[in-house]
Amino acid sequence: MASVLLYIPVTGELEERIQRAIGPQVLNEETEAYRTIDNLSQRLVRLGDKPTIAVLLAPTRKELLDLYSIRHQFSDLRIILILPDQEEETITRGHRLYPRFLSYVDSDFKDVAAVLGKMMTLNHSIKNNKQKGGA
Repeated sequence: MASVLLYIPVTGELEERIQRAIGPQVLNEETEAYRTIDNLSQRLVRLGDKPTIAVLLAPTRKELLDLYSIRHQFSDLRIILILPDQEEETITRGHRLYPRFLSYVDSDFKDVAAVLGKMMTLNHSIKNNKQKGGA
C-alpha cells in the first residue's frame, strides 16, 4: 500500500522545485504519482489500498476546479494542497477540499516538506502501534 500520493499535473521548473523539496521526505516511502485528474480519480476509486496522505498541486484555477470535482474521493486522505494564488476565492475553494495544510505555487515548498514529514512520522507511529496490538 502506498502511503503518499502525489498529484503533479505539470512538468518543468515547478515540478522540479516540488520534487527537490519533498524528495527527501518520501525517499523511503511507497509513493504514487499522477499527472491527470482522470488517472488520479481512477486510482482513488480502487478499494483496499488507499494512500493515507496526498500532496495535490493545483497550478491553475482550472486544476483546482478539477480537484474540486472529485472531492468526494478524498475522504480518509490527509491532504496537503498547493494553490495557484492567494486570492480569496481560490483559498475558499481550496478549503472546501478540507486540506490539513495549504501552500502556494510561489513558495519554496519547505513548509510542504516539513508538514509532510510530520504527517509521515505520525503515520508510522500509528502503523507501529497497530502492529504491536495497540488501539
